[in-house]
Amino acid sequence: EMMALSQAGGSKPMTAEHAPAIAGGLTAIPRGDGTEVPSYTSPKVAPGGPGIVVVQEWWGVNDQVKTTAGEIAAACGASVAVPDLYRGQLAYEAAEAHHIMEGLDWGGALEDVGACARWLKAQGCSKVTVVGFCMGGALALGAGVHSGDVDAVIAFYGWNGALADVSTMQKPTQCHFGDLDEQKGFSDKGAADALEAELLKSGCPLEFYRYPTQGHGFMNGTEWGREMQAKLGRPAVEDGEIEAAMRRVTEFVAR
Repeated sequence: EMMALSQAGGSKPMTAEHAPAIAGGLTAIPRGDGTEVPSYTSPKVAPGGPGIVVVQEWWGVNDQVKTTAGEIAAACGASVAVPDLYRGQLAYEAAEAHHIMEGLDWGGALEDVGACARWLKAQGCSKVTVVGFCMGGALALGAGVHSGDVDAVIAFYGWNGALADVSTMQKPTQCHFGDLDEQKGFSDKGAADALEAELLKSGCPLEFYRYPTQGHGFMNGTEWGREMQAKLGRPAVEDGEIEAAMRRVTEFVAR
């Protein structure tokens, strides 16, 4: 994806300063090593309600991520935390995003996600689901294997097999992949098939959804996202598929 986006040239994605912040603002959430992860958080729900950690794509915590997190919080009646894995950095071009993600400490990112899950439980959430997109999808799967504070996983079009052995997954897991995804070994149909087979080995409660007409990044219904899909020659984003996926997410979190 990085190569394809670089070759296509990146149009500027929406930026944090132009987005309405998630109600609740920025919170410094403590990690196990004594440091903190800055995270966008929503107001608390009633004690015992659900908690959701939403994990970013490679652009950073931009408008789309925060808007999606707000929509999920509202739809699920959940408290939400969005860890800023890039510590304030936002990418405006594909080459810049590639450079930032190349320097990501994946182990540290998993700790960020786990710290948010612990924090949500400390706020009174009964169970915590991690929802991730692309890079965040891979981290969601990794957090499901490695973090005892994560109770369920939702991964959209992303899998890094080196990050965690998902055949050992013990958490309820929901996955969403487009059959026309071109990201070989990460989220294309072959990777999705392999991921599903590994998860089936684990015996975890599993829902694996395929979207026959969709490619990579099909949940990005923003103007910029639609423009980028067209620039990369990907299938057009379909509102009906976004709505179907969100309905599945909401029902999964409720269960």
